[in-house]
Amino acid sequence: MIARRRSRNRGFTLIELSVVLLITGILAALAVSTYFRMISKARMAQASIVLKHLHKTETVYFSERNAYTDNVTVLDFDPVQYDYYRVTVTVDNTGTDFLGVAEGVGPMAGDRWTIDKDGVPTQDNAARLRF
Repeated sequence: MIARRRSRNRGFTLIELSVVLLITGILAALAVSTYFRMISKARMAQASIVLKHLHKTETVYFSERNAYTDNVTVLDFDPVQYDYYRVTVTVDNTGTDFLGVAEGVGPMAGDRWTIDKDGVPTQDNAARLRF
């Protein structure tokens, strides 16, 4: 006598599908949060680069005129080309020291960077976004 095997429908159970969807959802959430964190870091790197560029142009101006300036058009420095930061320069009364400030706008609002004549860009300790 030949035993007949019943063919069972092969497939996934609802629990198995739910576990796969849950794991996929967790991985997707991690990927999205990492993506946005990297975008913020890239934008913050832009602030550092902007201020280093400002420092170089101020140093060249100081070597030629023996004083710093707060007029960025004289420096041939265009802070408008940077989308996420508003750059301002303040000079002390003697013209021998300056402070460059890059304040975040739009998605980077709350982020603040400074640079002085020593040339080291630093992020404000109270900044909402940290590098």
